[in-house]
Amino acid sequence: MKQQATWLIGIATAVALAGASSDAFAQAAHYDPLRFDSGLAGSYVGASGRGGFGAVFEAKFLAHDRVGVGARVDAAVMFGGNIDAGGDVSMDIGAVGAVLAKGEYYVTDGGVRPILGLALGMYDIAGESVGAGMGGAAIDQKAGRYFGIAPQLGVDLGRVRLAVTYNLILGADIEVHQMVGTVEQTASFSQNYLSGELSFRWGGRRRPGT
Repeated sequence: MKQQATWLIGIATAVALAGASSDAFAQAAHYDPLRFDSGLAGSYVGASGRGGFGAVFEAKFLAHDRVGVGARVDAAVMFGGNIDAGGDVSMDIGAVGAVLAKGEYYVTDGGVRPILGLALGMYDIAGESVGAGMGGAAIDQKAGRYFGIAPQLGVDLGRVRLAVTYNLILGADIEVHQMVGTVEQTASFSQNYLSGELSFRWGGRRRPGT
C-alpha cells in the first residue's frame, strides 16, 4: 500500500502540472481543468459469491469539456464466499488494490452527465484464507500482481457520482485441483469483480456564465 500511495502522489502531481501548463495542453473550455473524485464502493465476485467494500480515488485533467484523463486508485476487502468444485472449498478474507490509468467521456454537458470510462493498470491481490472440506481439494492461490482492465458506466448528479465498474484481472484465476479416482481434475475460478460506487467530486465544476 505504501508503494501505491507513492504512485498516487506522483500521478496526482503530474495531473496538477498538466493543468497548470494550460498554454502547452488543450483543456476544457467551460469546466475547471482539474477534477478529483473520491468515495466508497461495494464489490462482488460472481465466481465465488464473495462480497466486500472498499474506497476509490480518481485524479483527472479535463482535456476537453467531455474528455477527462488521469489516474484511479482503489482498494477492496472481500469476505466469505464458496467455490462449488465438489470439494466444499470455502474462502475467508482477501484484499485487492489497484493503480490504474483512466480516461472517461462525458456524454452531455448538462447537470446530469452520463459517463463512459475505461481504466487499465496493475492489481495487487493479497493472500487469503482458503479451506477445503471433506472432498480433499487442493487450491492454487493466485496472489500477486496482475494486469487488469476496468470498463465503467456512471452518471454525475451534480457533485455526486454513481458508477458501476467491472474489474477484469488477467491471469489471476484461482485453481482447484481434485482427485477423482486416479485422475486429477482442475477447475479455474475467476477473481474478476464488479463494484458499485458512490463518490463525490472536487474541482471540475462548470465555470459561471459558460
